[in-house]
Amino acid sequence: MKWTGKAGIIVLFVLSCATLSAHAAEVHWRTAEIDYSADGKDLRDVLRDFAASEGIPANIAQDVTGTFSGKFHLPPQKFLDTLASSFGFVWYYDGQVLNITAASDMKSSLIKLDTTSTGTLRDALARMHVEDPRFPIQYDDADGTAIVNGPPSYVDLVTQIAGQLDNTAQKVGDSEVRLFPLHHAWAMDRSVSVDGNQVTLQGVATELNSLYHPGSSQQKAAQTSNTRGNITRNTPLPDAAGGTIGGVGGGISMGSSSGNGGGPLPPLPGGGMLGGLSGAPSPLLSSAIGGQQSGQGPQSLLGGAMGNLAGASGGGQGESDLPVILADQRTNSVIIRDLPDRMSQYQTIIDRLDVKPRLIEIEAHIIEIDDDALHQLGINWTAHNSHVDLETGNGSTAQNTYTGTLAPSFGTTTLAGSTSAAATPSGLAMSAVLGDAGRYLMANVNALEEDNRAKIDASPKVVTLDNIEADMDNTTQFFVPVSGYTSADLYSISTGVSLHVLPMVVDENGKTQIKLDVAIQDGELSGENVSGLPVITSSNINTQAFIDEGDALLIAGYNTENDTNDQTGVPVLSKIPLLGALFRSTDKEKDRMERLFLLTPKLIEPS
Repeated sequence: MKWTGKAGIIVLFVLSCATLSAHAAEVHWRTAEIDYSADGKDLRDVLRDFAASEGIPANIAQDVTGTFSGKFHLPPQKFLDTLASSFGFVWYYDGQVLNITAASDMKSSLIKLDTTSTGTLRDALARMHVEDPRFPIQYDDADGTAIVNGPPSYVDLVTQIAGQLDNTAQKVGDSEVRLFPLHHAWAMDRSVSVDGNQVTLQGVATELNSLYHPGSSQQKAAQTSNTRGNITRNTPLPDAAGGTIGGVGGGISMGSSSGNGGGPLPPLPGGGMLGGLSGAPSPLLSSAIGGQQSGQGPQSLLGGAMGNLAGASGGGQGESDLPVILADQRTNSVIIRDLPDRMSQYQTIIDRLDVKPRLIEIEAHIIEIDDDALHQLGINWTAHNSHVDLETGNGSTAQNTYTGTLAPSFGTTTLAGSTSAAATPSGLAMSAVLGDAGRYLMANVNALEEDNRAKIDASPKVVTLDNIEADMDNTTQFFVPVSGYTSADLYSISTGVSLHVLPMVVDENGKTQIKLDVAIQDGELSGENVSGLPVITSSNINTQAFIDEGDALLIAGYNTENDTNDQTGVPVLSKIPLLGALFRSTDKEKDRMERLFLLTPKLIEPS
C-alpha cells in the first residue's frame, strides 16, 4: 500500500528510535509497513486515515491537534509511536477501539477493594491483557488498594474490572441472611380504605428499603384513585368476552364496555366530573438467600475486555444492590441479606421501629343547639383549667363556676392564695369547657335537649393507636348511573358526617399532651335537583390542636336551617273554595341550629 502527497522534508525520522512497543492488547495490523507522505495536513486527519487504512475504529479526542509534514516508510506500530512521541498524545488499544487522547487528559484513580484481593485484580488484568506496562498500576496488598494512572479509557476500564471483581467475590459467599421477627409493627405494607381512597401504610420492610435504596423500583408508585370528593366510580367487572360491565358486584350492572376499568372517568351530569417459612423453602426465602436474576454482564464501554470478565463472573447482585430486604407475611418478619459486618445496624433500626404504640380512646359528640338559645344565654366559648377560667359573654347574667360536679355554683371561684376570679355566666350556657368539665357541658346540652332546643346527633367512641387515624362515618350512599360512549357506569354518591382524627402522643418536660389532626366533612341532601340528580351541600373543617391529657376539644360547626310548613284544617270544610280559608290554618317555622363537635381523647394505660 502506498499513500502519495506533496513532497516534504522529513522532520520526525530521528525520533523513530524512541518508540515504545509495549502495549496491553496486541494490535493486529493489516500491513507490515506503510508509506505515507503529507505536507501541512491536520494531525487528526492523518490519524483518522491511518486507522481507517488498517481497519481499526479510532476514537480521537478533540484536543489532539497538530500539523503533519513528512514522508515515512515504517511499520504501522512504529509509525503510531513516532507520532505519539512527536505530538505529545497517548494512545491505548482495548481490543476493539484505538483511543487517542492528549497527554494533558491523563488521570489517576484510587481503587479500594472491599471483598477481593489485589492479587486477584492483578491476575485478572494480566489474563485479559488489560494492564499496559507504559501505565503501571501501583498495588498496596495490606490495605487492598490500587492506584492506576493513564488515559481516561484505560483508567475507566481498570476501575470497572476492579468493581466487578469486588462484587463477584461478595456474591459468591460473603453475604448472609438474617430474619428479624417483629412484635408490634407490621413487616408488610397494608392497604386501607379511607373515604373511598386506597391508602397504603408502609411496613418496616418498605421503610428500610426506602432508607437504603431511595428511589428504587421496590417503592410503590402512587395509586390513582377512582374517587373525586364524595363521588366514587365503581370498577367495571370483566365479562365473558374479556370486556367490562360498568357497575358494582352483587348483580348490579349498567350495560357493557370493552374498555379498561382503569381508564378516565366519564363526565358527570352537570359538568361535575410471601410465602411461609415452614416446609420447603418458599420463593421469598429462596430469593433472599441467593436467588437473583441472572442479569447480563456489564456493558463494555471500551471493548471486549469487560465482556470477557462478565462471562467469567456471571451476572448478579453487587455491593450496590445490597441489602436485599423482604417481608414475610406469615411470621411478620423482615428478612435481610447483606454483608455480615453490616448486620448489627439493622437490629438497632428495627428495634426503634418495632415499638408498642400507645392506645388512645377518642370520644366524639356531634351536637346541634338552637341558635337562639346561644344568643339568649350570651355565651359562646369558655376555656377552663385548675388555675383560671377564660370566657366570653355579654356580662349581663350572673356567673357560675365548675366545682367538679354536674351542679354548678354561682358567684366567684376561689384561687390559690385566697384570691377570687369571675367564673362563667349562669344558666343553661353552651360552654366550650376543657377538662373534666366536659361533663358539665353535656349536662347543659341534656337540659336543652329536654326543651327541644338541642339534640345529640351521635356519640361515637373508638380506640386507636398512636399515630394511626381513627375514622368515624355516618353516611348515606346511593348510586347514580352515568352513560358513556360505549358503556354505562354506576357512581357512588355519599352524604353525611365523616370524622377523621389522627392522634399523636407528645411527652415533653414531664408533661403529656395529645396532638389532634382533625378533618370533618359534613354534608346533606339539599332537596334540590339538577338534571334529575340531588344537590348535596357540604362543609369541611380541618384543624390541628395540642390538648393536655384529660382535656377536650370543641369545634364549632356550620349553621343549618330547617324550614317547616304545617297546615291544619277542618275536614271537608277546609276544602271549600274561598270559604275554606276560614276553616284552616298554616304554621311556618324556621329553625336555625348550630352544629358543634366535642372531641375527648384519653390515653388508655395497660393494666
